[in-house]
Amino acid sequence: MLGKDLFLALLGVFILGVTFVLCSGGAKTSPPPVASQNLSEIPPPVPKHIELPPSPAPVPPVSAAAVLKKKIDQLLIGNPIAFRLNSAILLPEGKIVLNSVAAILQEDHAVAFEVGGHTDNVGPEQSNWVLSEQRAKAVVEYLVSQGIAADRLTPRGYGASRPIADSVTDEGRWQNRRIEFSIGAKGEQP
Repeated sequence: MLGKDLFLALLGVFILGVTFVLCSGGAKTSPPPVASQNLSEIPPPVPKHIELPPSPAPVPPVSAAAVLKKKIDQLLIGNPIAFRLNSAILLPEGKIVLNSVAAILQEDHAVAFEVGGHTDNVGPEQSNWVLSEQRAKAVVEYLVSQGIAADRLTPRGYGASRPIADSVTDEGRWQNRRIEFSIGAKGEQP
């Protein structure tokens, strides 16, 4: 029996040897990971770059004067300040419009305006200059009578020098006969 046990023992060693050779001979293994002794050798992680959407352009602040001017301009569209024909006398409907202008001007007592009078090109140029100046002064006087400080309003006449429409038609001439409010400097005198 001794021979049989020896044979089995040799057979087991042979099988183990063949298994070892077959399993380890062709296989390549990498060395186990080794912790670095110096942490400065490890590169820092690359941060992910997040692209933000472009921000809209900054909106400039709107001045109080610009806000009031816009309100007055919107009021005057379709609501002209009416005068008697060839005169600086305000008609009742013109006074109604100016009452609304006065209410807008009361919103900010620091804002000043130039009140510009304009005419069409019918008639002598000098007469149009005088009429436009008289109408601008009449508007200022009415607004002052409604509690607006006189140093906030400066009347100026422009005659027919700044048309906004062609004066060939009645409609164009009507559009050119107008009062405009422009942002001005407080205490400014003509």
